[in-house]
Amino acid sequence: MFFVGRTEELSRLDTARARCATGVGGVITVCGPVAVGKTALLHAFGDRPASDDALFLRAVGTPMEQDFPLGVVRQLVLAAPPADVDASRIDRLLDDGAYTAAFGGTDAPAPTTVRAVHELSAVLLTLAQTRPVVIVVDDIQHADPVSLQFLAHLIRRIRGASVLVLLGERDHAAAPSAAFAAFSAEVERQPHHQRIRLGLLGRASVTELLAHSLGPAAAARLSADVLELSGGNPLLIRALLEDTGPGARSDPSRRPLRPTVADAYCRAVVGCLYRLDPATVDVARGLALLGESETTEGLAELLELEPATATRAARTLNDAGLVACGRFRDDRARLAVLDTMTRPERERGHGRAATLLHIDGTPSESVAKHLAGAGEFRAPWAVRTLREAAEAVVAEGDLRLAVDYLKLAERIAPDECTRVSIKAFLIGLEWLVNPAAAARHVPWLATAVRDGRLTGRDALVCVRYLAWYGRLDEAKAVVEAGRHSCAPGEEAEWATAAEVRAARVWLKYWYPAVDAGVSEPEVSPLPATIGRIEGLDLLTAVLAGRLSGDQVCDRAERILRGSRLDDGTMESLTSTLTALVYADRAAEAQEWCAALIDQAAARRSPIAHALMAAVFGEIAVRQGDLLGAEESAKTALTRIVPEGWGVAVGVPLAARITAAVARGDHEQAARHMELPVPGAMFHTPAGLHYLHACGRYNLATGRPDAALHDFMSCGELMMAWRIDLPGLVPWRVEAARAHVRLGDHEAARELLAEQFDRLSDEPSRTRGLALGVQAEVVELRRRPALLWESIRELQACGDRFELSLAFARLGNAYRELGDFGRARRAARRAQQLSEACQGEPPRPLPRTERLAAVPDRDGAIPHVPQPAPIREPARIGEAGRIGEAGRVGEAGRVAESGRVVEAGRARASEPTPMVGASAGVDEQPGAGLSDAERRVAALAAQGQTNREISRRLFITVSTVEQHLTRVYRKLGVARRLDLPPWLEEEIAG
Repeated sequence: MFFVGRTEELSRLDTARARCATGVGGVITVCGPVAVGKTALLHAFGDRPASDDALFLRAVGTPMEQDFPLGVVRQLVLAAPPADVDASRIDRLLDDGAYTAAFGGTDAPAPTTVRAVHELSAVLLTLAQTRPVVIVVDDIQHADPVSLQFLAHLIRRIRGASVLVLLGERDHAAAPSAAFAAFSAEVERQPHHQRIRLGLLGRASVTELLAHSLGPAAAARLSADVLELSGGNPLLIRALLEDTGPGARSDPSRRPLRPTVADAYCRAVVGCLYRLDPATVDVARGLALLGESETTEGLAELLELEPATATRAARTLNDAGLVACGRFRDDRARLAVLDTMTRPERERGHGRAATLLHIDGTPSESVAKHLAGAGEFRAPWAVRTLREAAEAVVAEGDLRLAVDYLKLAERIAPDECTRVSIKAFLIGLEWLVNPAAAARHVPWLATAVRDGRLTGRDALVCVRYLAWYGRLDEAKAVVEAGRHSCAPGEEAEWATAAEVRAARVWLKYWYPAVDAGVSEPEVSPLPATIGRIEGLDLLTAVLAGRLSGDQVCDRAERILRGSRLDDGTMESLTSTLTALVYADRAAEAQEWCAALIDQAAARRSPIAHALMAAVFGEIAVRQGDLLGAEESAKTALTRIVPEGWGVAVGVPLAARITAAVARGDHEQAARHMELPVPGAMFHTPAGLHYLHACGRYNLATGRPDAALHDFMSCGELMMAWRIDLPGLVPWRVEAARAHVRLGDHEAARELLAEQFDRLSDEPSRTRGLALGVQAEVVELRRRPALLWESIRELQACGDRFELSLAFARLGNAYRELGDFGRARRAARRAQQLSEACQGEPPRPLPRTERLAAVPDRDGAIPHVPQPAPIREPARIGEAGRIGEAGRVGEAGRVAESGRVVEAGRARASEPTPMVGASAGVDEQPGAGLSDAERRVAALAAQGQTNREISRRLFITVSTVEQHLTRVYRKLGVARRLDLPPWLEEEIAG
């Protein structure tokens, strides 16, 4: 066996052996903690070659033979060569001495025993006259009393004899027996006695031991972790080598290696314990129960041991490397020690630990850990402690542990009232962990509310769960009962009033049809409820149309910056993001939502992650990120299965349906629509999203009448609920589109006129969509101007998919007008945007001979000046006046044959700014660009690569890149797709 780290100790033993060969006897005690290599050292010493031809006599003490007199002596003398001793005489001495000691019945040794000890000592001394004798007794602490008397008698007489006595002694925590204490005292006072203490191996020795099995490279990478896990205990090191296996030797990578902790390590730890005294084993089990212990006083009280004994036992475990700082070095070792106890033993231990910790005033979280392992341990304080601990771990984000605590509290609750209150709290936590599992408790919750068993603040907290699963009547009953019970003046009533207000705000958004005319208690939200409802307050204000876009952004940023994502603020933050989306500020919401999704994933909160993913899916739809919308909505429906979404399932489903329709995957959209949804969903805003998505599907699959029904249903609900906000669902625009498909242009114009009247002057995605539909119901020559206005609105709001459709329609309009150069550029831009957002490719322009003959160089295309910008009409009836502003320029006209006729070369150097449009790169076509930058930017906006631009302008690719970098900086954009539309009208000479 490979032996390391004991060079000095072996040298001391060799020196003592050499002195023994010269006739100078000695006694050496090799001591130390369990499994540090005492036996290995004694064996290694005996196996070393020597020239003295010494006689080795070996014996081992065992607990089983402690009551067998002269057991150790018998092992020693029987190991002597038969030719050197009188075997029959020795047998007689051993039998007589053992029999007398066993049945003598007195504390003092009997004469027969004394004679046997004296004569057996003489036998060994006689052997030493011919050659050196080395007596090795391992685990001397387990030797029987008579053998100890024999060894003490012999040691007193070997100073001038060639006898070396080596004793192996293990550290022990319990007080030694009287016989061993007397023996130790006798040996210690001998002048020829010395003690060698073995400790744990150091870093260098651990590395050497590892290198022997795994090679130097792996040893260097593993040694620190192995030392940490083993403490330098050789037995544990070899166990870790067994668990890690030889594969570490052949790992050529430079990545960090980690030792494997598995069965061998756990067996080694347990094996060490069983070699220790019972007191030390008890202390080890106590540490396993507690997890860790900073003081031994608590261990002593838990195990009902003397403090001094507990202290010695803890020191023994620490010296052996089994524990460090009052805890096991690996949790798997702790669990293995716990497995050495029976289940009743563990439950009693945890129950006693919980009681002692509670008496000491330990925080409820620490006490609850032991209550959870104590079975159905009952104490007057247990239920309260479990509930407090559940609330504490919820704040830390460990929802599953909180659910376990509450389930136990429910089982041991002393009465029905307490049990109902705990169950209500438990349902709320289960909703946070697994809404689908919580759904099975909703019937019980509704019954408890109706029966009056669940009342007060416990019931108010459950309002959102009742409403989530469509139990609106019970939710309203709870709110009304809470409202009537409020009598401001005492702290409890104020807290209830604040909960009532929080519940009413929650219902006001999710169920807008709930009568809002009932007067609410005049009470400000308490700090405990502010974080839960301030986002909902903002959202309801947005739906009521009371705030401008800038006001929404300011309030939303204040909420988002001042709130930390947890289970109490989750819905408020989700509502804040939704408010930004409905206010046409999806781009701002996207950044915040992405950060909150990361926080939710880090907290391992399924409901928070799902809700944020659902909101992100809706944001992605409005930003034209179809793949992102699909992935986010899929994540939302994976983190919470559709059955667990309750009435809110319409939001992620709508995102998936809309994204699938936009990608042209109608079969996938149909599969999403086949999922069952609760009827109560259509009484919530989530139902509006779902109806809108279904209408988009019907419109895309050639059923405009069905689509019109869906969109008009949205409108009827929104008007009835008084939340007819364009940013919520643009139902008028989509209904107008359906009317166009049905050929009813007049109805479409009326809806669009209503939509324009409800829009503010701020940039609006809905306005961009409405202008695109309006272009379909006006005469051809006015269409490009409306589509350019639509493009500017959509680009300002960032919807790449709708932008691609607008460019496709613009290309078709230019083609019909005969402006094939612009038609080609618009179609190319539509294709680029469609590919970027992975939408359904726009229909390509037909490759007629005239279109194919148009050269790539814009300078050779007969110029049609850009239509003068238009001002959107306040009413669709004013569309007849658009012609004056929407004609195709002053310098040219469109021939009736559709052919472009050049009437002049006059052209404004910059397009005229749009009336009523916000300032930006689109409205500042100069933007400080040089002529060279303008030419490069114009070609880049057309979709040409850097190499194509360099060939066309006869410049290097590096120069193109430098020009584009300056263009991006001046225009405040980040990529080609963000280049403003007016660059499409530039001529790259």
